[in-house]
Amino acid sequence: MDELQRFIEEVHNKPFNLASNNCVHKHVRIVNKARELGHDASLMGCISVIPITPAGGMPLIGPHFYAKIDGKTVDVSMEPELEKVTWENEDIVRLFPINVSKLRPMNPEEGPPLPAALPKWPWKK
Repeated sequence: MDELQRFIEEVHNKPFNLASNNCVHKHVRIVNKARELGHDASLMGCISVIPITPAGGMPLIGPHFYAKIDGKTVDVSMEPELEKVTWENEDIVRLFPINVSKLRPMNPEEGPPLPAALPKWPWKK
C-alpha cells in the first residue's frame, strides 16, 4: 500500500487543469496503478454537489469522477493548495454513483428483445 499511497499523493499534488489534468485524468491513472499493484479498483462517476453557492444560493452541480480502491473512496481532483482556497475534495456530495469501469456496450443477443413492431436490431444481419 505504501507504493500506491505515494503514487496517489504524487497525483494529488499535480495542479488541476480542466483540459488536461482533471478528475477523470487523475483517477484513471490512480485506478490503473492500483490494478497494476493487485488492488480492487474502480473508476466511479457521479453527479456532484459542490459546497459553494456562487449564484444566488444555488450550489454548483455537475459531473464528477473519483476512484474506489478496496472499498475506500479516493478523491484527489484538486491539489492541496487549491483545496485550501476553494473546497475540500471530501466535502463534495456525490449523488447517483455509477461504476464506470463496469460499463460496456451491450450485445444485442444479451439484451432485451426489441418490440414486436421492429423486426430485428438495425445493425444485425
